[in-house]
Amino acid sequence: MLRRSLMIHPADSVVCVLEDAKKGDTVRPPDGAEVTLLEDIEFAHKVCIKDLKKGDPVYKYGEEIGYMLTDAPKGTWIHNHNMGCDRGKK
Repeated sequence: MLRRSLMIHPADSVVCVLEDAKKGDTVRPPDGAEVTLLEDIEFAHKVCIKDLKKGDPVYKYGEEIGYMLTDAPKGTWIHNHNMGCDRGKK
């Protein structure tokens, strides 16, 4: 099932789902390429729309919001279990 999602800036590497989504559902970023979700993702959480490698920056709002702690193929749920952030720590 196609789920609603929001992409804030064209440089973003993630979209936010606007409703609870299940593994196998899809999202369609503005570029039109559907991304199949690899796991269940709750409302307002992030999913990567491109393959990300460990150490890669994560972009949301056109800004870097953190970095990947692990490799994540497109369709992966992005949250604090696989994304680090140094904001406020330095």
